[in-house]
Amino acid sequence: MLARCAALVFLIACAGSNGAKSPARPQAPAQKANIEAAALPYSILDARTGHQIDTAAFWTQLDGQKVVCVGEDHPNPHHHWVQLEVMSKLAEQVKDRKLALGMEMFQRPFQGILDDYAAKRIDEASLLSRSAWEDRWGYDYGFYGPTIRRAVLAGAALVALNAPRELTRKIAHQGVSSLSPDEKAQLPQLDLDDKAHRAWWDDLMSSMDEGGHAHGQAHAEGSDDEKQADMPAADNVYMAQVVWDETMAESAVKWLQATPNGLIVVLAGNGHCHDSAIVGRIKRRGINEVVSVRPVLDTEGNVAEALAKPMNDFLVVLKLPQAR
Repeated sequence: MLARCAALVFLIACAGSNGAKSPARPQAPAQKANIEAAALPYSILDARTGHQIDTAAFWTQLDGQKVVCVGEDHPNPHHHWVQLEVMSKLAEQVKDRKLALGMEMFQRPFQGILDDYAAKRIDEASLLSRSAWEDRWGYDYGFYGPTIRRAVLAGAALVALNAPRELTRKIAHQGVSSLSPDEKAQLPQLDLDDKAHRAWWDDLMSSMDEGGHAHGQAHAEGSDDEKQADMPAADNVYMAQVVWDETMAESAVKWLQATPNGLIVVLAGNGHCHDSAIVGRIKRRGINEVVSVRPVLDTEGNVAEALAKPMNDFLVVLKLPQAR
Protein backbone atom coordinates (compact mmCIF):
# COMPACT_ATOMS: atom_id res chain seq x y z
CA MET A 1 0.00 0.00 0.00
CA LEU A 2 1.23 3.42 -0.84
CA ALA A 3 2.46 5.07 2.31
CA ARG A 4 5.13 7.63 2.95
CA CYS A 5 8.03 5.21 3.21
CA ALA A 6 11.56 6.53 3.41
CA ALA A 7 13.32 3.37 2.33
CA LEU A 8 12.07 1.12 -0.46
CA VAL A 9 8.47 1.83 -1.12
CA PHE A 10 6.98 -1.27 0.22
CA LEU A 11 3.83 -0.17 1.64
CA ILE A 12 1.41 -2.98 1.84
CA ALA A 13 2.43 -4.12 5.30
CA CYS A 14 2.24 -0.48 6.35
CA ALA A 15 -1.55 -0.47 6.14
CA GLY A 16 -2.78 -1.37 9.55
CA SER A 17 -6.23 0.18 9.38
CA ASN A 18 -9.02 0.20 6.85
CA GLY A 19 -8.36 3.78 5.94
CA ALA A 20 -5.93 5.43 8.31
CA LYS A 21 -2.22 5.70 7.77
CA SER A 22 0.14 3.58 9.81
CA PRO A 23 3.91 3.77 10.16
CA ALA A 24 5.69 2.75 6.98
CA ARG A 25 8.44 1.09 8.91
CA PRO A 26 7.88 -0.59 12.28
CA GLN A 27 8.58 1.86 15.07
CA ALA A 28 10.39 0.38 18.05
CA PRO A 29 8.20 0.73 21.14
CA ALA A 30 9.60 2.50 24.18
CA GLN A 31 9.33 -0.75 26.12
CA LYS A 32 8.77 -4.38 25.26
CA ALA A 33 5.22 -5.17 24.26
CA ASN A 34 3.02 -6.70 26.94
CA ILE A 35 -0.32 -7.47 25.37
CA GLU A 36 -1.68 -9.23 28.45
CA ALA A 37 -1.39 -5.87 30.23
CA ALA A 38 -3.27 -4.22 27.34
CA ALA A 39 -6.54 -5.98 28.23
CA LEU A 40 -9.56 -3.67 28.34
CA PRO A 41 -13.30 -4.07 28.96
CA TYR A 42 -15.08 -4.54 25.65
CA SER A 43 -18.44 -4.86 23.99
CA ILE A 44 -19.38 -6.32 20.61
CA LEU A 45 -21.18 -4.41 17.87
CA ASP A 46 -22.75 -5.73 14.69
CA ALA A 47 -20.76 -3.62 12.24
CA ARG A 48 -23.60 -3.59 9.70
CA THR A 49 -26.26 -2.22 12.02
CA GLY A 50 -24.37 -0.68 14.95
CA HIS A 51 -26.39 -2.76 17.41
CA GLN A 52 -24.61 -4.08 20.46
CA ILE A 53 -24.88 -7.85 20.63
CA ASP A 54 -24.59 -10.32 23.47
CA THR A 55 -20.98 -11.31 24.04
CA ALA A 56 -21.81 -14.99 24.61
CA ALA A 57 -23.77 -15.04 21.35
CA PHE A 58 -20.76 -13.52 19.58
CA TRP A 59 -18.46 -16.30 20.74
CA THR A 60 -21.04 -18.92 19.75
CA GLN A 61 -21.28 -17.35 16.31
CA LEU A 62 -17.52 -17.55 15.87
CA ASP A 63 -17.66 -21.27 16.70
CA GLY A 64 -19.70 -21.86 13.57
CA GLN A 65 -17.21 -20.28 11.17
CA LYS A 66 -14.39 -21.75 9.15
CA VAL A 67 -12.38 -18.52 9.05
CA VAL A 68 -12.25 -15.76 11.65
CA CYS A 69 -10.13 -12.84 10.42
CA VAL A 70 -9.06 -10.58 13.28
CA GLY A 71 -7.57 -7.27 12.22
CA GLU A 72 -4.97 -5.06 13.82
CA ASP A 73 -3.23 -1.75 13.63
CA HIS A 74 0.24 -3.23 13.84
CA PRO A 75 1.66 -1.09 16.69
CA ASN A 76 -1.51 -1.15 18.83
CA PRO A 77 -1.16 -3.51 21.82
CA HIS A 78 -4.91 -3.41 22.57
CA HIS A 79 -5.66 -4.80 19.12
CA HIS A 80 -3.18 -7.61 19.69
CA TRP A 81 -4.85 -8.37 23.01
CA VAL A 82 -8.16 -8.84 21.14
CA GLN A 83 -6.43 -11.32 18.84
CA LEU A 84 -5.16 -13.21 21.88
CA GLU A 85 -8.66 -13.15 23.38
CA VAL A 86 -10.19 -14.61 20.20
CA MET A 87 -7.56 -17.34 20.01
CA SER A 88 -7.97 -18.17 23.70
CA LYS A 89 -11.77 -18.29 23.63
CA LEU A 90 -11.88 -20.48 20.55
CA ALA A 91 -9.20 -22.77 21.97
CA GLU A 92 -11.41 -23.26 25.03
CA GLN A 93 -14.68 -23.67 23.15
CA VAL A 94 -13.79 -25.64 20.03
CA LYS A 95 -13.28 -29.24 21.09
CA ASP A 96 -14.17 -31.34 18.06
CA ARG A 97 -12.45 -29.37 15.31
CA LYS A 98 -8.85 -28.75 14.32
CA LEU A 99 -7.72 -25.18 14.94
CA ALA A 100 -5.13 -23.17 13.05
CA LEU A 101 -3.57 -19.75 13.44
CA GLY A 102 -2.81 -18.17 10.07
CA MET A 103 -0.58 -15.11 10.02
CA GLU A 104 0.19 -12.28 7.62
CA MET A 105 3.46 -11.90 9.52
CA PHE A 106 5.02 -15.08 8.06
CA GLN A 107 5.63 -15.68 4.36
CA ARG A 108 4.96 -19.00 2.65
CA PRO A 109 8.60 -20.09 2.23
CA PHE A 110 8.85 -20.31 6.04
CA GLN A 111 5.98 -22.75 6.58
CA GLY A 112 8.39 -25.52 7.54
CA ILE A 113 9.79 -23.35 10.31
CA LEU A 114 6.29 -22.77 11.73
CA ASP A 115 5.65 -26.52 11.54
CA ASP A 116 8.82 -27.21 13.49
CA TYR A 117 7.93 -24.63 16.13
CA ALA A 118 4.37 -25.99 16.49
CA ALA A 119 5.83 -29.48 16.90
CA LYS A 120 8.28 -28.14 19.52
CA ARG A 121 11.28 -29.21 17.46
CA ILE A 122 12.73 -25.69 17.66
CA ASP A 123 12.48 -22.89 20.21
CA GLU A 124 11.22 -19.35 19.83
CA ALA A 125 14.67 -17.92 19.17
CA SER A 126 15.11 -20.30 16.23
CA LEU A 127 11.64 -19.44 14.93
CA LEU A 128 12.50 -15.75 14.85
CA SER A 129 16.00 -16.21 13.47
CA ARG A 130 15.09 -18.67 10.71
CA SER A 131 12.07 -16.66 9.54
CA ALA A 132 14.09 -13.39 9.62
CA TRP A 133 11.40 -11.82 11.77
CA GLU A 134 13.24 -8.56 12.42
CA ASP A 135 13.96 -7.98 8.74
CA ARG A 136 10.74 -9.29 7.18
CA TRP A 137 8.21 -8.09 9.74
CA GLY A 138 10.00 -6.06 12.37
CA TYR A 139 7.27 -5.30 14.90
CA ASP A 140 7.97 -6.37 18.46
CA TYR A 141 7.40 -10.12 18.69
CA GLY A 142 5.88 -9.46 22.10
CA PHE A 143 2.75 -8.34 20.24
CA TYR A 144 2.39 -11.79 18.67
CA GLY A 145 4.21 -14.30 20.87
CA PRO A 146 1.41 -14.81 23.45
CA THR A 147 -1.16 -15.58 20.73
CA ILE A 148 1.20 -17.94 18.92
CA ARG A 149 2.05 -19.71 22.17
CA ARG A 150 -1.64 -20.02 23.04
CA ALA A 151 -2.30 -21.58 19.65
CA VAL A 152 0.50 -24.10 20.09
CA LEU A 153 -0.72 -24.94 23.59
CA ALA A 154 -4.13 -25.72 22.07
CA GLY A 155 -2.57 -28.01 19.47
CA ALA A 156 -3.39 -25.61 16.64
CA ALA A 157 -1.51 -25.60 13.36
CA LEU A 158 0.48 -22.49 12.45
CA VAL A 159 0.05 -21.31 8.87
CA ALA A 160 2.31 -18.90 6.97
CA LEU A 161 -0.20 -16.98 4.85
CA ASN A 162 1.78 -14.34 3.07
CA ALA A 163 3.42 -14.07 -0.34
CA PRO A 164 7.22 -13.92 -0.42
CA ARG A 165 8.45 -10.36 -0.02
CA GLU A 166 10.71 -10.78 -3.05
CA LEU A 167 7.66 -11.47 -5.24
CA THR A 168 5.42 -8.64 -4.08
CA ARG A 169 8.26 -6.14 -4.06
CA LYS A 170 9.16 -6.98 -7.64
CA ILE A 171 5.54 -6.62 -8.72
CA ALA A 172 5.23 -3.26 -6.97
CA HIS A 173 8.32 -1.90 -8.69
CA GLN A 174 8.24 -3.60 -12.09
CA GLY A 175 4.82 -5.12 -12.62
CA VAL A 176 3.69 -8.69 -13.24
CA SER A 177 5.17 -8.70 -16.73
CA SER A 178 8.63 -8.57 -15.15
CA LEU A 179 8.18 -11.92 -13.38
CA SER A 180 10.00 -15.04 -14.51
CA PRO A 181 7.96 -18.18 -15.29
CA ASP A 182 8.86 -19.60 -11.87
CA GLU A 183 7.73 -16.39 -10.18
CA LYS A 184 4.48 -16.32 -12.14
CA ALA A 185 3.81 -19.88 -11.00
CA GLN A 186 3.73 -18.57 -7.43
CA LEU A 187 0.85 -16.21 -8.15
CA PRO A 188 -2.58 -17.09 -6.82
CA GLN A 189 -5.72 -16.60 -8.88
CA LEU A 190 -6.22 -12.84 -9.03
CA ASP A 191 -9.35 -10.71 -9.16
CA LEU A 192 -8.28 -7.20 -10.17
CA ASP A 193 -11.81 -6.10 -11.06
CA ASP A 194 -13.35 -5.94 -7.59
CA LYS A 195 -14.92 -2.48 -7.70
CA ALA A 196 -15.43 -2.28 -3.94
CA HIS A 197 -11.78 -3.07 -3.27
CA ARG A 198 -10.53 -0.62 -5.87
CA ALA A 199 -12.84 2.09 -4.47
CA TRP A 200 -11.44 1.42 -0.97
CA TRP A 201 -7.92 1.64 -2.35
CA ASP A 202 -8.58 4.84 -4.30
CA ASP A 203 -10.20 6.41 -1.25
CA LEU A 204 -7.15 5.54 0.82
CA MET A 205 -4.84 7.00 -1.82
CA SER A 206 -6.95 10.13 -1.96
CA SER A 207 -6.74 10.58 1.80
CA MET A 208 -2.96 10.24 1.57
CA ASP A 209 -2.85 12.82 -1.22
CA GLU A 210 -4.51 15.28 1.12
CA GLY A 211 -1.76 14.72 3.65
CA GLY A 212 1.08 15.32 1.24
CA HIS A 213 3.05 12.89 -0.90
CA ALA A 214 0.63 10.22 -2.07
CA HIS A 215 2.70 7.58 -3.71
CA GLY A 216 5.59 6.91 -1.40
CA GLN A 217 9.28 7.57 -1.82
CA ALA A 218 11.84 5.21 -3.22
CA HIS A 219 14.82 6.81 -1.49
CA ALA A 220 15.36 9.59 0.98
CA GLU A 221 18.27 10.94 -1.06
CA GLY A 222 18.82 11.83 -4.69
CA SER A 223 17.43 14.36 -7.13
CA ASP A 224 13.71 14.82 -7.70
CA ASP A 225 14.08 13.19 -11.13
CA GLU A 226 15.81 10.18 -9.58
CA LYS A 227 13.13 9.86 -6.92
CA GLN A 228 10.39 10.04 -9.55
CA ALA A 229 12.10 7.39 -11.66
CA ASP A 230 12.28 5.04 -8.67
CA MET A 231 8.63 5.41 -7.71
CA PRO A 232 6.51 2.43 -8.70
CA ALA A 233 3.45 2.98 -10.85
CA ALA A 234 0.23 3.17 -8.85
CA ASP A 235 -1.30 0.21 -10.71
CA ASN A 236 1.73 -1.95 -9.93
CA VAL A 237 1.47 -1.20 -6.24
CA TYR A 238 -2.26 -1.96 -6.34
CA MET A 239 -1.43 -5.24 -8.07
CA ALA A 240 1.02 -6.09 -5.31
CA GLN A 241 -1.67 -5.37 -2.71
CA VAL A 242 -4.07 -7.71 -4.50
CA VAL A 243 -1.41 -10.43 -4.74
CA TRP A 244 -0.84 -10.06 -1.00
CA ASP A 245 -4.57 -10.42 -0.20
CA GLU A 246 -5.16 -13.22 -2.69
CA THR A 247 -2.17 -15.19 -1.42
CA MET A 248 -3.35 -14.98 2.17
CA ALA A 249 -6.87 -16.02 1.13
CA GLU A 250 -5.52 -18.92 -0.92
CA SER A 251 -3.24 -20.08 1.90
CA ALA A 252 -6.15 -20.16 4.36
CA VAL A 253 -8.38 -22.02 1.91
CA LYS A 254 -5.68 -24.59 1.13
CA TRP A 255 -5.39 -25.38 4.83
CA LEU A 256 -9.16 -25.76 5.07
CA GLN A 257 -9.25 -28.02 2.03
CA ALA A 258 -6.75 -30.28 3.76
CA THR A 259 -8.67 -29.96 7.05
CA PRO A 260 -12.38 -29.98 6.10
CA ASN A 261 -13.60 -29.68 9.70
CA GLY A 262 -11.07 -27.01 10.57
CA LEU A 263 -11.33 -23.44 11.85
CA ILE A 264 -8.54 -20.99 11.07
CA VAL A 265 -8.03 -17.73 12.94
CA VAL A 266 -6.33 -15.22 10.63
CA LEU A 267 -4.23 -12.36 11.97
CA ALA A 268 -3.75 -9.51 9.49
CA GLY A 269 -3.71 -5.76 9.29
CA ASN A 270 -7.12 -4.09 9.18
CA GLY A 271 -6.34 -3.05 5.61
CA HIS A 272 -6.34 -6.74 4.67
CA CYS A 273 -9.01 -8.06 7.01
CA HIS A 274 -12.21 -6.67 5.50
CA ASP A 275 -15.00 -7.53 3.08
CA SER A 276 -13.28 -6.90 -0.24
CA ALA A 277 -9.81 -8.05 0.86
CA ILE A 278 -9.08 -11.44 2.47
CA VAL A 279 -12.72 -12.10 3.41
CA GLY A 280 -14.24 -11.65 -0.04
CA ARG A 281 -11.38 -13.49 -1.72
CA ILE A 282 -11.88 -16.48 0.58
CA LYS A 283 -15.59 -16.48 -0.25
CA ARG A 284 -14.78 -16.40 -3.96
CA ARG A 285 -12.89 -19.64 -3.38
CA GLY A 286 -16.00 -21.35 -2.05
CA ILE A 287 -15.70 -20.83 1.72
CA ASN A 288 -18.72 -18.86 2.93
CA GLU A 289 -18.35 -19.38 6.68
CA VAL A 290 -15.95 -16.49 7.18
CA VAL A 291 -16.24 -13.35 9.31
CA SER A 292 -14.03 -10.39 10.06
CA VAL A 293 -13.50 -8.84 13.48
CA ARG A 294 -12.11 -5.34 13.87
CA PRO A 295 -10.84 -4.03 17.23
CA VAL A 296 -11.72 -0.37 17.80
CA LEU A 297 -10.86 1.88 20.72
CA ASP A 298 -13.99 3.68 21.94
CA THR A 299 -12.57 7.17 21.60
CA GLU A 300 -14.04 10.15 19.77
CA GLY A 301 -14.94 9.26 16.18
CA ASN A 302 -13.37 5.80 15.97
CA VAL A 303 -16.55 3.75 16.25
CA ALA A 304 -18.58 6.20 14.16
CA GLU A 305 -15.99 6.02 11.37
CA ALA A 306 -16.10 2.22 11.35
CA LEU A 307 -19.91 2.20 11.24
CA ALA A 308 -20.23 4.92 8.60
CA LYS A 309 -18.61 2.70 5.97
CA PRO A 310 -19.00 -0.83 7.35
CA MET A 311 -16.43 -3.26 5.97
CA ASN A 312 -16.42 -5.85 8.76
CA ASP A 313 -18.87 -8.17 10.45
CA PHE A 314 -18.09 -7.32 14.06
CA LEU A 315 -16.45 -4.52 15.99
CA VAL A 316 -14.79 -5.26 19.32
CA VAL A 317 -15.17 -1.89 21.02
CA LEU A 318 -12.54 -1.41 23.71
CA LYS A 319 -13.21 0.97 26.58
CA LEU A 320 -10.23 2.96 27.78
CA PRO A 321 -10.17 3.93 31.46
CA GLN A 322 -11.41 7.44 32.13
CA ALA A 323 -8.79 9.99 33.05
CA ARG A 324 -8.93 11.02 36.70
